[in-house]
Amino acid sequence: MRKHLEVDSAEQMRDFGISLAAQLRVGDLLLLDGPLGAGKTFLAQHILRALHVQGEVTSPTFVMMKSYQGDFSINHIDAYRLLDLANPGQAFEELDIEIESSLTIIEWGKQFDLTGAGLHVAIEIGEGESRTLAISGSDARWSELVI
Repeated sequence: MRKHLEVDSAEQMRDFGISLAAQLRVGDLLLLDGPLGAGKTFLAQHILRALHVQGEVTSPTFVMMKSYQGDFSINHIDAYRLLDLANPGQAFEELDIEIESSLTIIEWGKQFDLTGAGLHVAIEIGEGESRTLAISGSDARWSELVI
């Protein structure tokens, strides 16, 4: 499955996050990519809010991973500091994350789809608040996704 979505405002990005959240479930892997300031954390925050996570939701940049409880268990990971490692996949495996029993959202996540089953959302910055989202997932799970 490959789709492109043009998002013209922060409100549209929020709405996309809410719509996506309604379709996510335990065991899903969501990989967010894009340059600094593209909106990866913004999108993750709205997904987490839509899944009824309470309290402050911030980027896990300095702690690498935050775990939340909403409608189900959610791991929010920032893999930026793993990108320069010789084997980022091995470093990720050493984090010992229970992917099967939670939703896992990974910012800077392109290299970390170890099973090939993740949903990739690549965000490109446009003019002003506009963004282009390239959404892809090779696993049959994502053929059900409504964008």
